[in-house]
Amino acid sequence: MTKVEAIKQLMKDNEGLASWSLIYKDIEKYYPKAKISKEWKAGIRGVLYRDLGKSFKKIDDALYALIGFDEEEYLKDKDDNIIQKTEKISEIKVRIGQQFFKKSLLKELKECPFTNIEFEYLLIASHIKPWSKSNDIEKLDTYNGFIFTPTYDKLFDNGFITFKNNKTLIISNRLDNKTKSKLHIKNNMYIPSLPIKGREIYLEYHRDVIFKSE
Repeated sequence: MTKVEAIKQLMKDNEGLASWSLIYKDIEKYYPKAKISKEWKAGIRGVLYRDLGKSFKKIDDALYALIGFDEEEYLKDKDDNIIQKTEKISEIKVRIGQQFFKKSLLKELKECPFTNIEFEYLLIASHIKPWSKSNDIEKLDTYNGFIFTPTYDKLFDNGFITFKNNKTLIISNRLDNKTKSKLHIKNNMYIPSLPIKGREIYLEYHRDVIFKSE
C-alpha cells in the first residue's frame, strides 16, 4: 500500500473525511513505516497536497476529504436536516467540522464518564478549549474534547466544573451545595472513566481560562 492509498483508506474508514490530527494519529495503522523519518508529518502533508484535485479535496485548513465526498449526505441526520440553499460555504464548513469532531470523539469515548450513558442522542461533544478560541488543528483534535450528557456539558462548558490530571473533579464555588448534592458530585471526586491522556495541555487551558475559580 502506498502513502496515497493509506490516506485514502483512512478516509474511507471515517466516512470520507480526515483531519490532520486524525491522520497523524492513525496513519501507522495503514502505512506502518509512516513515522520513520524525523520530518514524517511534512512528508504526509506533501503526499496529500500533491493529490489534491485527484484523490483528495480540501474542506478547510485542517480537514480534507476524498474527491467524491458528498457534503450534503454527510450532514444529513435522522431528522433529514440537510444543507440549505441559503447557507454560506463558511457555514457549511463549520457544520461539517463540528459533525466530524463529534463523530470522531464518539468513536473513541462512547459514553459520558459521569452517567455512563451511551445513547448518542443524549451525548454532546464538548470542546475543552472552546471552538472559538481554538486554531484549525485544535478545533478538530479529539484530544480537545470530552463526551458528556447535557447537564455535565453545560457545567463544563461554562466553567462550573473542571478536572485535575489525576481524574479528580474540581467544582467552582459558584455552584451551590444543593445543586451539587442533587447531582451527586463533590470536590476531589474521582472519575475513573474520564480520559485524560493526551488532554493535559487543553485541560490546563480550561482550568486557567474557562473555570470559574472564584
